[in-house]
Amino acid sequence: MLSQLKRLSLDADGRYATEAELAFLKSYGQTVRQRISGYEKIRDAEDTLMDDAEAQLTEVDPQVFHHGTDDFTNTCRRDRKNTLRYVATAMLFNDLDRLRDGLLLWQSTIVRAVKDEHASTLTWQEMPETLRTHLSAEEVDLMMPALHLTQALLH
Repeated sequence: MLSQLKRLSLDADGRYATEAELAFLKSYGQTVRQRISGYEKIRDAEDTLMDDAEAQLTEVDPQVFHHGTDDFTNTCRRDRKNTLRYVATAMLFNDLDRLRDGLLLWQSTIVRAVKDEHASTLTWQEMPETLRTHLSAEEVDLMMPALHLTQALLH
C-alpha cells in the first residue's frame, strides 16, 4: 500500500489518477477493517502465538531449535516474533515490497549463514495453522500473501 501510494504519487504528478491507478485503493478500502482486526489480534496475542507455534514446531520436530547440544529456542523465538511483526505490518498496509526488502532478504542471508534453514522452513510452514486458531478465515486469507513470501524467502 505505502509503496503503491508512493508510485501513484510519482506517476500521477500533475494530473488526475486514472480509474485503473485507483483500483488498489478501492480494493484496500474494502478490506481495511479485516486488516486492522487481524493486526490487532496478532499484536494482542503475540506471546500466545509464539507459545502455540513453539509447541506445534517441537511436536513436529523435538530438536527443531537445537544444533548439536546448543539450544537456540530463545533466539528462534525472538526472530519468529520479529518476523511475525513485519508480516502482520505487511498485511496491514498490503505492502509486500517493504517486507521483502526491509527484512526478508537480509534475514534469508542470516538463516543461510547460520545454517538454520530447517527451523525457518518449518516455522513458516506451520505458522498459517497457528494463526488459524486466532484469526478469522478472512484475516488469515489477508495474511497469506505475506506468509507465502516469507516461506519462499526463508526456506
